[in-house]
Amino acid sequence: MRLAGKVAVVTGGGAGIGRGIVLCMAREGADVAIPDIQDANAQSVVKEVLAMGRKAVSMRCDVTRGADVQAAFDRIRKEMGKIDVLVNNAGMASAPGMPFTNNSEEDWDRTYAVNLKSVFLTCKALAPYFIERKAGRIINIASIAGPLAAMTMPPYSVAKGGVITFTRVIAKELAPHGVTVNAICPGVLWTAFWEKLAQHIADTNPAFKGMTARQVFDKRVGDVIPMKREQTPEDIGWAAVFLASEEARNITGQALNVDGGSVMH
Repeated sequence: MRLAGKVAVVTGGGAGIGRGIVLCMAREGADVAIPDIQDANAQSVVKEVLAMGRKAVSMRCDVTRGADVQAAFDRIRKEMGKIDVLVNNAGMASAPGMPFTNNSEEDWDRTYAVNLKSVFLTCKALAPYFIERKAGRIINIASIAGPLAAMTMPPYSVAKGGVITFTRVIAKELAPHGVTVNAICPGVLWTAFWEKLAQHIADTNPAFKGMTARQVFDKRVGDVIPMKREQTPEDIGWAAVFLASEEARNITGQALNVDGGSVMH
């Protein structure tokens, strides 16, 4: 129970990687708040957390709007008493690129807002509170698409690269106050995002003609992951648990690749 007595906020925790993070943290003793634009999904995960004997709340929140973010944090502090951990998980995929001119201005703006601006807004809202407490954990979910400069989704890749850089910037600023800030870069997971991307690849790349989305995904796993297996939301969740725990108190400004070895420095 590494997170016993802690309150964690996981944005976009109602599905996919976010749900995996929420459930892993709850298993380790944390109470959890889930701000999510898909509130029905978040409510479903809240029920799972409550069934584990932990406290949980959810609220509809558009993380690209500062007023929404502030209102959510105010409510969480009121109902849960405090906030110890912030996991910036909310995100979205961009439309496929390659060439990058396939992406519209609107696609760039929306992808930036959901994946990067949202991290600025949540950190801006919570940093003064963590500084006052002289404690806190911030964990930003980036992607291996950031360091890899993924040609298949330029706006997403650029935004996630920005998350990694922003993580390092605020890690330096908050370190003297006892607050750690780290990023996790998930590898290849079978999510709604990857299913869409795989279908696009099957439809547009002659080398994958006739393959199902899942077959494209499995081939990608075999081609780019040295360990030859896909990652899971729980893989990301346990990494987040570690970074939120006392065991990681001297780790800050890092971007941890949870990717089966596909990115090696």
